[in-house]
Amino acid sequence: MFDRLRTFWQGRVFFIARGEQLPHFLNYVLQEGVALYHTQRSERGMRAQVRLDDFRRLKRAARRTHTRVHIIAKYGWPFVAARWWRRKGLIAGIAVIAVGLTVLSQLVLVISVTGNRTVETSEIIQRAEKLGLRTWTYSKGLDLNKIAKTLQEELPDAAWVGLERNGTEIVIKISEKIRPSIPKEAGNLVASHAGLVKEIMVIQGVPQVHEGELVRAGQVLIAKAPTLGVPTTPIVSKAEPNPAKSTTPDLPASAAKGFVRGRVWYSAEQQMPLVEDKNQESGRVAKGWGIKFGSRVIMVTMQNSPFEQAHREVLSHSIRVWRNWRFPVEVIQVNYKELQNVHIQRSVSEARQLAEETARSEVMKKISPGAQIIEETVKVLPSNPGVERVRVEVETYEDLAVYANP
Repeated sequence: MFDRLRTFWQGRVFFIARGEQLPHFLNYVLQEGVALYHTQRSERGMRAQVRLDDFRRLKRAARRTHTRVHIIAKYGWPFVAARWWRRKGLIAGIAVIAVGLTVLSQLVLVISVTGNRTVETSEIIQRAEKLGLRTWTYSKGLDLNKIAKTLQEELPDAAWVGLERNGTEIVIKISEKIRPSIPKEAGNLVASHAGLVKEIMVIQGVPQVHEGELVRAGQVLIAKAPTLGVPTTPIVSKAEPNPAKSTTPDLPASAAKGFVRGRVWYSAEQQMPLVEDKNQESGRVAKGWGIKFGSRVIMVTMQNSPFEQAHREVLSHSIRVWRNWRFPVEVIQVNYKELQNVHIQRSVSEARQLAEETARSEVMKKISPGAQIIEETVKVLPSNPGVERVRVEVETYEDLAVYANP
């Protein structure tokens, strides 16, 4: 390795010598103390390499023996430096661009905001600028954690504020607070599920059910109460010419308020065969790589799946060059996951347990968040031979009252 570096630093000249006195030329060269490398005899003459400093010393031997010396190639740092020295303007331009990119990469050029829905982007950026986060500032000198904490304190609707540095871009990530929606006026409280009412409290409105009563989904539990006010002028119906039979519009009403708690029952059934044949992943995965140009994909490795049965998963990796501009070429990764036929035999207890777990997971998806589970019952139901059927019933205690959709 060091020999190659020394050779590159000194420079080498590849030449060919032609003439009738090549042996005398070689003797004179050696007498001058010139070292030749990789000397070869050919029909056209003699090929060899010599250091750049020793090449001029070949001229005396060439004149004495009437030998013609022609340069074939040049190798080494002296020739590279001379070539670039003739392009001083290009080198200066590259240096200016490199310095400019180095300086610009240390500045904040773009400020973007994500995650905000109610808070205006302009307001967030204005507050950030007052804290020192503005474009064309030195990014390394900014305390992003302190700015994010101050922004979170100044924005009442922000539950969390985070700042992320992506090159020359600062991304302000906002997570807004989820405030309970105020129901529209004139709303009734209805039952979200069928159940047995155990507790009711009315804050505003007229109760429509009593404790111990069974209700169905959608049934009104607490109705809106009309607000006391001055009746409006009667409106005569065009279909009824008699003013005595005219109707008056409804009085303004306010939304019903209160809560109704009760017992709700959920259930799900699942059956599981004792003998089953199915395809499942074996765990073996083969990966293939390719390049995507627009809609065209060229697979470099593993164009087809090496397995008889496989699930094909395609992942795309784009290359981000500058800000939002991405390289038009994408790298494609294709994962071939082997599938194999599996013959499964279960005992009665195993089939029942698996059916019970599957049914229980379905029941849990139906239960309202925050509901209190009181009791769970598992029943084995009659089924066809070779199949076990299980029913899971869950009793909960939860809030039944929700506002009806307008």
